[in-house]
Amino acid sequence: MHFKRFFVLGSILTTLLVATSMYSIALGTVDIKNSEIIDYLTNGTTGNTIKDKIITNLRMPRTLGAVVAGIGIALAGILMQGYFRNPLADPYLMGIASGASLGVVLYIFTSVLVKHGFPHSIYGFILAAYFGSFLTMFVVINIARIVKQTSTLLICGLMIGAIASGLTTAIIYLGEYIGEEEDRLSGFLLWGMGSVNNLTWEQIVLMTIIIIPVSILSYVFLSKKLDANLLGENYAVSVGVNIKNLRTWLIILSCILTATIVAFTGPIAFVGITCPIIARMICKTSKHLYVIPITALLGGIFLIVSDIITRPGVIIPSTSNNLPLLCPLSIIGAPIAIIIYLKIKRMGI
Repeated sequence: MHFKRFFVLGSILTTLLVATSMYSIALGTVDIKNSEIIDYLTNGTTGNTIKDKIITNLRMPRTLGAVVAGIGIALAGILMQGYFRNPLADPYLMGIASGASLGVVLYIFTSVLVKHGFPHSIYGFILAAYFGSFLTMFVVINIARIVKQTSTLLICGLMIGAIASGLTTAIIYLGEYIGEEEDRLSGFLLWGMGSVNNLTWEQIVLMTIIIIPVSILSYVFLSKKLDANLLGENYAVSVGVNIKNLRTWLIILSCILTATIVAFTGPIAFVGITCPIIARMICKTSKHLYVIPITALLGGIFLIVSDIITRPGVIIPSTSNNLPLLCPLSIIGAPIAIIIYLKIKRMGI
């Protein structure tokens, strides 16, 4: 029964992902018809040079970037929930995404802060984000060992994220005060609230090379172990799961997924908490064999729809400015997080 439901849900969500992707590519100041998009995908051209450039340089990177980032951050959320055995665990709420952002900003403005810095490269962005995310995760894990109550752990995670976000903003404004790269600073403030509209093909390729294999490996090798872990450590050990090894891999993989995305899109809020929860609800099971693929599809759809909402003229008429992703993601995700928190509170956890 679960497989039949999974197949139907997977088919529906895949169709919805394709449909929202097509709409994302078509939507903009220059209208592009679905038939033209199909021509572009099959023949490499719409027949119009300007529309070809718009699709190649603007719409396609933005859409594919949203899909890849949505998949990655949703799966990072389900891995973190597996580690803490808590549905409120999320890269954004736990401060991991903010820590990765701080690492990136420190890397970018090294030359501004110390007058001579590292040569900036796409791989440097990734490594700096890894450093920031692992450092923050280390702090959160040590707090979790002391604090057992969900509400206290969540508050500590939010405070760590707030500290990292505050330091990030301070460094950005310090760079502006020193007087270098002023034009990029406002862009980084928008990036600090999440954005996929400036992704390049090089960044998308690197994100894909990292995120897709990590996602597949997580699904193949960790699904059954995560199922056992949900039933408690004693049960997991009794069926042969090495808990210490599992937790280590959950930390490494969730930080890799989060940091890889944050390095280029900024922090993506609430996708990691809402998509796994919705996936479990519609699958009517907690088995990760079914939940992980559905979570990935929901993540891609969720972020594409959110990106569409942020575009000029969609919500706010007669504007040429993009909203940050934090706006729609928070409006949608925060109420879900509140409902889950209240439910857990009633259970006395």
